[in-house]
Amino acid sequence: MALARLVSIVTLALVQVACGRPATAPRAEAVRGETELRELVLASAPAESGATGLLEGSGPTLRDVLDALDDARTDADARGVFLRVGALGGAYGRVSDLREALRAVRAARKPVHCHFDATDNAGYALLADTCDRISMTPAGDLELVGVAAQLFHARALLASIGVSAELMQMGRFKGAAEPFTRDAMSPETRESMGAVLDDLQGALVGAIASGRHLEPAAVQAAIDAGPHDGASALAARLVDAVAFDDEARERARRAAGAARVKVVSLRPPAEALDLDALLAALSGEKPERDAAGEPQLALVVLRGEISDGDASSGGSGAAGPFVRELRRLGDAAEVKAVVLRIDSPGGSALASDRMWHAVRRVASRKPVIVSVGDMAASGGYYVACAATEVLAHDTSLVGSIGVVGGKISVAGLAERIGVHTEVLARGAHAGWSSPTSPFSDSERRVVERMLASTYARFLSRVGAGRRLDAMRVAAAAEGRIWSGRRARELGLVDRAGGLSEALRTARERGHLPEDAPVTVWPRQRALVDWIADAVGQSDERAELGVAWNAAHDWPTWLRAVPQVGPALSRLAALSPLAFGDEHVVVALPFAVDLR
Repeated sequence: MALARLVSIVTLALVQVACGRPATAPRAEAVRGETELRELVLASAPAESGATGLLEGSGPTLRDVLDALDDARTDADARGVFLRVGALGGAYGRVSDLREALRAVRAARKPVHCHFDATDNAGYALLADTCDRISMTPAGDLELVGVAAQLFHARALLASIGVSAELMQMGRFKGAAEPFTRDAMSPETRESMGAVLDDLQGALVGAIASGRHLEPAAVQAAIDAGPHDGASALAARLVDAVAFDDEARERARRAAGAARVKVVSLRPPAEALDLDALLAALSGEKPERDAAGEPQLALVVLRGEISDGDASSGGSGAAGPFVRELRRLGDAAEVKAVVLRIDSPGGSALASDRMWHAVRRVASRKPVIVSVGDMAASGGYYVACAATEVLAHDTSLVGSIGVVGGKISVAGLAERIGVHTEVLARGAHAGWSSPTSPFSDSERRVVERMLASTYARFLSRVGAGRRLDAMRVAAAAEGRIWSGRRARELGLVDRAGGLSEALRTARERGHLPEDAPVTVWPRQRALVDWIADAVGQSDERAELGVAWNAAHDWPTWLRAVPQVGPALSRLAALSPLAFGDEHVVVALPFAVDLR
């Protein structure tokens, strides 16, 4: 059904384009001077950037939501905000960005009323700390249960099929190899992840205690009693009312003194679709850049696993396009400053170093301000440390300065299925990367040398970029992951702040006015979005069966299997080791599913 519907919509779009019909129906304009309650719906965490794949549906980006909230803050016709929130997963960094924007709305003396059907730790943390009033639907679900991290270990599974992981690491706390090499977490990983969970839990309890005027002990008791239905949430003073959304909306409208409710679209305005644009969308081509020449600020989003090459898959972490764009921005006289938004757990060591160099080159010519989203870990932090200044939320994950490498051997599996492999070599290590044989002692020493060299380079990059001596870098390294708060104390981060603060800082350092245009990279619209706009069905894109989870880049049918999508996504950056493409990576323990 989904495929048939997609085909029919493509056909209809082509017919409309060929006939010259308008791409979208005109929207009714709001009457100026008529007061409004702005309604925003966040069914899931906003994405860091728009769609980067042909069939990847693009939901609202973080900047789309921040712009909508800022417009509600500054527009005289907007008298308040009605926010409806779903489950936001482990997007603690993005939640902090949203928190800052909602606080600004309230500081403008505009009430913020919030409602949910079902939400989780991160979603409720946002509501508790920013909303004047919180309501939940009578049959709703509040999954306020405290933070947890699930670590997946597959050594026994691999051994059962004759596969072994010959992986080594530099950094005592570097646990990226553990999913392949252990049956349980190491003491170092337990210590490192435990400290992160303590910081996140403390932030969660603090936000709820402050926003709901409760004692921290009462908040922890409510968390321990979770999850909650409407009755128990009301009894614990976690919500102000149990009501349906229409009832909550009407109360919010009256509280704001607004004449009408305006539902705000959190997607960028629809663009006209002509035949050339549709063909470009079919080929995955990016839209043309805006006219250059005017002094401007650039926002570059680095999202997902870092890989070497030119092909991005579910993110913007491919080194080739990133390096080319950074070089262009460094040379462009009209670009006065760059904000680099990072939400990446790392990946390829080679790609990370290439991207680090590209950032450093721009930073030597103009300000580069890094804004850390949910995480800038391992290779993600490798790239960040080259910037002029690094900002992160207390709840962001930062660091993991360490290296893992080696290969996955399938020798046992090959034997089990009747495949016998022989290697003819004319060099002592000519067959070192073969997946059908283990490392020899001398080959292992070579890999260890490569890892040590990469680790030393990583440490030197951090020391030079962050202006830290070797002892301070060593204290922050060893592969350990830190909360943004602890990273700031260690000197890995300059100060607390989100995307809005990074943009403000970049404008200030680049001597740009507040209304200076912002160009965003990557800019690409998915085929789904072009088609939906063409036939006026942009709100029905989910029916095409190609809706994607922005946080983990896995399709909805896979996310329906509990924890499988996140686990596979976090393990994806170790795939170069599994397939023999690379033997050294700078990557987070990807089997961690943080909630």
